[in-house]
Amino acid sequence: MVTLTRIRDIILNPSGYLEEIRDQPCNDDILTFILVTLTGSVLAFIAIIISTVVTGQGEYPGPAGIPKMILSILFLFIVDGLFLVLIISLIEHFFVLFTGEHRGFEKTMKSVMFASVLPILFIWIPAVLQIPYTLLLLAGAFCIATFYGILVFHKKTKDRAAFVALFTTGFILILLWFNKVNLIGNAW
Repeated sequence: MVTLTRIRDIILNPSGYLEEIRDQPCNDDILTFILVTLTGSVLAFIAIIISTVVTGQGEYPGPAGIPKMILSILFLFIVDGLFLVLIISLIEHFFVLFTGEHRGFEKTMKSVMFASVLPILFIWIPAVLQIPYTLLLLAGAFCIATFYGILVFHKKTKDRAAFVALFTTGFILILLWFNKVNLIGNAW
């Protein structure tokens, strides 16, 4: 059960939480990740509606449009989320291979799913609210969570875990920059 105390414990001691879930089956991690993406999609939907009401821009969907909008947001979040986990896992695993002995692709996927929780839950902030630097803040949270994931799941030393975390996050930021994603969040 998720409680505020449990969330505080995970934030203050991520290694302890990761030790608990290290040997958990990957299916459980995928189901948890799908739950996170569903929560993120609901938060995005609420933010879009509030933004539309506050700014007065955009059209309000009719009664038939709301369920279509909800289903499309849910579908896109889940499918895109799982696809991105796979792609980022491949990128991260590539860097893990440089650090010597590895514990398998499944551990890398666990690391990526754990590291992606905050970005998935709050990716709507830079897109809908357009608050400057929030995308870079989410990338920083991903980098720190990746560090802990590699440290625990792959049992790497701190310097090797930092190498993987920095290069994976850097590679993702470079891909976003090449795709013309505004990383800062304001007009250039």
